[in-house]
Formats: sequence, structure tokens, C-alpha cells
Amino acid sequence: MFKKTSYFLILLIIAGCSPQSDFEKYKEHVVTLASDEFEGRAPGTPGGIKTKNYIANHFESLGMKSFGDSYLMGVDLTGITLDENESSFNLEVYGETLDIKYKTDVVYGTTRQVENVSFENSDLVFVGYGVNAPEYGWNDYKVDVKGKTVVMLINDPGFELQSTEFNGRAMTYYGRWTYKFEEAARQGAAGVLIIHETAPASYPWGVVENGWSGEQLNLTFKDKNLGRSALEGWITLDVAESLFAKMNTTYDEMKSKALSKNFQPIPMEGMKLSSNMVSSIRTTESHNVIGYVEGSEAPEEFVLIMGHWDHMGIDTSIEGDQIYNGAVDNATGTAAVMHMAEIFSKRSPKRSVAFIGLTAEESGLLGSAYLAEYPPFEYGNVIGGLNLDAFPAIGKAKDITIVGYGASELEAVLDKHASAEGKYLAPDKVPERGYFYRSDHINFAKKGIPMIYADPGVDLVNGGIEKGLELGSQYTTNDYHKPSDEVRDDWDWEGIEQDMGIFANFIDDLANSGEYPNWYVSSEFRAIRDESQNN
Repeated sequence: MFKKTSYFLILLIIAGCSPQSDFEKYKEHVVTLASDEFEGRAPGTPGGIKTKNYIANHFESLGMKSFGDSYLMGVDLTGITLDENESSFNLEVYGETLDIKYKTDVVYGTTRQVENVSFENSDLVFVGYGVNAPEYGWNDYKVDVKGKTVVMLINDPGFELQSTEFNGRAMTYYGRWTYKFEEAARQGAAGVLIIHETAPASYPWGVVENGWSGEQLNLTFKDKNLGRSALEGWITLDVAESLFAKMNTTYDEMKSKALSKNFQPIPMEGMKLSSNMVSSIRTTESHNVIGYVEGSEAPEEFVLIMGHWDHMGIDTSIEGDQIYNGAVDNATGTAAVMHMAEIFSKRSPKRSVAFIGLTAEESGLLGSAYLAEYPPFEYGNVIGGLNLDAFPAIGKAKDITIVGYGASELEAVLDKHASAEGKYLAPDKVPERGYFYRSDHINFAKKGIPMIYADPGVDLVNGGIEKGLELGSQYTTNDYHKPSDEVRDDWDWEGIEQDMGIFANFIDDLANSGEYPNWYVSSEFRAIRDESQNN
């Protein structure tokens, strides 16, 4: 845990800067948001309440305008906490119940917003990647799976095939766990089990274990979300290997069969799942926090800057440090939104610029999904947006990483300002991890709004690409979604400072140029944008 002595020392150092620069204020915001006082910033908790009020108070101090009478825009959430002691997960193979331990071997639960969900003797079926993608001529659901438990691989076939199938090694939405659960529900499955494998998932089992246990938040649904499968969960690769061994096959052999358009779902003979899930249900209202600077000439047109303020809160079930401080993810991005608000509060852009702190990103991009459905602005009047999500302080880089590179004309605008600082735009080095589909901008992209998701570069001035990738890998392995994601004394902030200047110039350009960037013709979002513009 970040030591309180270090925390106060940093604040004293920052406070001692005279006059205090905007970037020193940025650093202060990061340190404050990532402190133990904010308790991991989980929505609906005292730490979450403190966080959204902290952002709102900052907007108020800058004289930001609001939509309505408050910077806080409500998002109704329902929290579901599985009672692991009262709940059961019984996987039988020819009548013999396997010894499978919660968290160690499996994480499971329900997204149905009721206190008790159960089913018995659901036959297991291996459905390959669990993908039904007509545009790729691919359907893993060639049999009726109603009432059955489907077992599937993570990611999409392109990850292994590395060919023209899907998007090659770059993940498509079909590779995301969110899609897999959605599709299984559409197919009528009673249960869904995704096999975790670190490389195609892009994160270790610990991320699944931590992220899928404890309270799980979702938007509040009038129908209690009863259309979803009864059980959604993950099993470890070791569990999958043991199941396939009982079928006289291996995980690799089953994966090989799944890498074909001609794949046929394989019944897992003699294997049945029964589960009784007892959950506590809590409803709460969280908030997106939104302020804006009104445009002087085209106030109805908006440029968006966003970052999620939430993280994973406190887990009292673990020993030692129990606070998920979320310093990189995403105190750095939240502070960036606040930093940009401070910069533009002193300017008079021609178009309006909105600064958005989003809630419940860690629970499945919920705050952005709600805002995209109930926006306070017309989609066709949004010029474009910048998503700021996680900025490791690893020093200056020669590049800026664009997640989902090659998607929109916003890249040319950003490249102009990056080049002025001697930097270049670079594609995401690990497109197979599907980061483009794992952050809040995607919900706005689905509405046709051009969005750019920029990350710090990895071609470091000191150490090059090799060093940058090494540091990124260390963060993912050691700190991502763990209590150890904290501000540290050895952080090198210079790269973030340079990037913030570039982003400010980029936003200023969009807010004053009169241009209307679009998605490239090849983008799946271009047609949606064109329609909104024509209307």
C-alpha cells in the first residue's frame, strides 16, 4: 500500500511549488484520487461518493456549466453479491462430483437481479469460441443449446489463425467476454463457462478472480435482467484440461477443432452442471460527472473528453492491503479530465467542450452505456471525443499509442500536434488484447461518434520499445486490478506532461477548426455516423 508518509510528503512538495502549475495540480489530483482516503473509488460506496463529489467540486470551482442543475447525472445501478458459502457449483462427470473450488478453480455468479437463481443437471456442450458472426460466415452454435451449459474459448479465432479470418490477431468484439455472455443468452443457454487462458485473454487468472468475485454492478433493469443465462462464469485452464481428459482428448485438440468454420459443437458426454446461487441485491444510484465550457459560436456542437473515475473499492476477504487504489487505472485518466477542464476554463472555444467523469467502467462500461443511451446532446452535433484511460508514468516516449489505429480522421488531427512535439502515432502493439472494445469510448463509437483512444507511447526516449513493452508487461502482470496499483516515488511524470499538452492542442483544434471528422470508410461505425449527420 502507498504509505501515508509518502502521500503527505508528495502533497507537501506539490504545495510548495510557487506558483503551482496546472500540471502540478494534475499530479495532486492523481495522488489524492489514488489515496487510501478514497477507498478504491467503487461506485455506491463512501469512497465512490467522495470521488464524484471531488470531481464535481473541481468543475464548480472552475465555473463549468452543467446539464441541468448539477454536474452529477444519475445512473441507476444494481449490485449483486454472491454468497459463496450458501451457493453451490456442482459439476458432475458420470455422477461423480468434481472437487472445484471457488476462486481457485472457478468464478461464477448470475446477472439476474433476483436473490436466488438455480438449475439442475444442465448438460455441458463445448461450443468452440461461442461466436455467431454471419459477416464472417462463422457460427459455433449449430445445435440447440437451450437449457444447456456452454463451454467456450476466450478471444476469437483470428487470434490463433492470424490470417484473414476475423481481424487477424487483432481482437474483434466477438472475442470479448461481454459478447460471449450476450450471445449465449440469445441462444437460450442456462449456463456459460469461459475457459481462461492467459495469452488470448491478455490477463492472468488473478484478474478474473479479483474482478468477478465480490459485488458485481450492472445497470438496473425493469425486467430484472431475466433474459440472461442463469449462470455466467470462468474456469481455469487446468479445470478445462481435466474435463477434456475425461473425454479422452486435450485442450489443444479441442481448440484445434474450434478453429474451423465447419466446427460442430461437441457434447461433453456425462458432464452436468447444477448450481444454486444465493445473492444479496443492492440498488444504488451512482453518477457520471459532467461539466462543459460553452462554445462562443457553435454552443450546440460538442467535443468530448472522458475518463472513468471508478475502480474496484475494498476487498475485506483478502489479507494485507485490501484497497484497490487504482492509481494508473484510472486516477491518471480522471485527473487528466480535470486537468483539461482547468485548461479550457481559461479559454473561449468556438464549440462547446464537455468534460466527463464516467462511473462503473470496471463493471462493464456501465456509466458510458447509460450516457450513450440518454445523452444531453445530439449525436450528430458531437464532433468527436478523446478517451483517457490509464497512463503509466514511465517517462517520455517518442510515440503516442492509438488503440484501434486506422479507424478515424481524428488521427490526422492528433498526428499534427504530436508531430509538432517530435512524436509519432503508433498502432497498439497488442491488438489481440482487444483494448479498443474494453474502454468507455466504444459505447459512443457504436452511436457513430468519432472517438480516439490514446495511450502513452512505448518507444521510450530512454530504453526504446523494448523497455517500454517490458514496463507495460510488468504493470499488467504485477499491478493491473490489484491493490498494488498505487502512486510510487519513482514515477517519471515527464511523458504524461508532454502528452497532456498535445491532447490539449488536439482538443483546441477540434473545438475551433470548423471541421467535421468522420470514421474512415472501412470502419464499422462509418454508416452510423453518416446517417446521424444526414438527419
